[in-house]
Amino acid sequence: MFDDEIAARIRDDRERDGYLFPDYGRYCFAGVPATLGGVLGVDLPGDPLPDGVVADVPGLAGTAPGDDADYDRVCHVLVDGFGYEQWRREVAADRAPAWLADLAETARVRPLTSVYPSETAAAITTVHTGRTPVEHGVIGWDMYLPEVDRVIQTLPFTTKSGEAADEASGVDAADLFAGGSVYETLAAEGIDSVTVQPTKAATGAYSAHALAGADSRGYEDLDGFRSLLTEAVADSDPGTYCYAYLSDVDGAAHEAGTDSAHYRETLTAVAEAVEAALSAVPEDVAASTLFVLTADHGHVDTDHETNVDLWAHEYLTERMRRYETGAPPEYPLAGGGGDEDRDWNGAGDGGDPLPPVGGARNVHLHLRPGTTEEVIDYLDRTFDGRAFTREEAFDRGLFGDRGASDRFRRRCGDVVFVHRRKAVWRGDEPGKLDYVGWHGGLTPAEMLTPFAAAPLSDVT
Repeated sequence: MFDDEIAARIRDDRERDGYLFPDYGRYCFAGVPATLGGVLGVDLPGDPLPDGVVADVPGLAGTAPGDDADYDRVCHVLVDGFGYEQWRREVAADRAPAWLADLAETARVRPLTSVYPSETAAAITTVHTGRTPVEHGVIGWDMYLPEVDRVIQTLPFTTKSGEAADEASGVDAADLFAGGSVYETLAAEGIDSVTVQPTKAATGAYSAHALAGADSRGYEDLDGFRSLLTEAVADSDPGTYCYAYLSDVDGAAHEAGTDSAHYRETLTAVAEAVEAALSAVPEDVAASTLFVLTADHGHVDTDHETNVDLWAHEYLTERMRRYETGAPPEYPLAGGGGDEDRDWNGAGDGGDPLPPVGGARNVHLHLRPGTTEEVIDYLDRTFDGRAFTREEAFDRGLFGDRGASDRFRRRCGDVVFVHRRKAVWRGDEPGKLDYVGWHGGLTPAEMLTPFAAAPLSDVT
């Protein structure tokens, strides 16, 4: 069942004026790698989750590496975008896919907060490294790298026009995040790792470093996922960690929202694929495997007709820092080319402004010197949201409760802005402003994620 007592405790401790802040060091998604490493007897970076998270799981004495565990394999399935409140709502309305409804009965579903930002790029890098965003330095899908004066898309490791970032901008993927992969640490302790992901996530420059030490396998569709996950678990030796990632639910929520037929059809297809894959695992293997289902974040539904185009706010664009070496040829991206009608030269030294980066619910503004306070004031007067200076974000541990890496310090905006409910993005990417479901911000719907654990033999 859903552990609403822990959910209430988290909200009492961490919620302020409707904004739910990460519960680093306790009930936080950042503790998942260390916890699952502990099941296999390996000390991974980060703080394990509290023992109470696994209190009802047979064969688990606790979450630290020294605790006894009756499992020699772990199967971790991460459903991107499937938040705690979404799962709970679907079960309460009696419309959850049968396997997910049954799993909520078999395995107590504990809530965790996501990291901040509650975005895939930041949270998935935490999964692969065991480190919080303030440590690993990936703080959004779009990120400005001052060392090359360019904005890149982090996980695809491309420029905004889709070119490989290393070829177009001279960026080394090894410098994208700090810290090695958890799979290298597991391998050093004799634990095999297998990852099952969409082919695009299983390959590429980012994945070469994030998945180092793992046997990385890619699939094209849910049929491919089923066969690869079955094979990865069924053919595993004792001492194996299997990580499987599904992006379909997140995509459907973006496109149509979490209260749509498309979303529910997608959720059903994903649940049936996971159930079919795990049901084909031999009984003896299933009996020695701990099954864990998590999500990196949830979603909040927005009204796409009222989402905010920051390019329409000249007060802000005048105060944004300018590209030092000139904007890339494809900038801005409206209509696939330049925007000749727009005059960026009306303030001071002229030139093209650095675009907002991060994400639409985690907006980083890199500003001209001396403009931070007036930009904060404008945001407070104009929008219903929370604006943090870089220093405030550091002081309250927004991105993590450990020391900030140099990468993070270079990349964090002068101002970080989180709207209460809307998406806030750039008009040169109008498709994103048309999304219904969004994440990255601090609403409970985005921030609360599920952690469900049970013997694999009990869920198939």
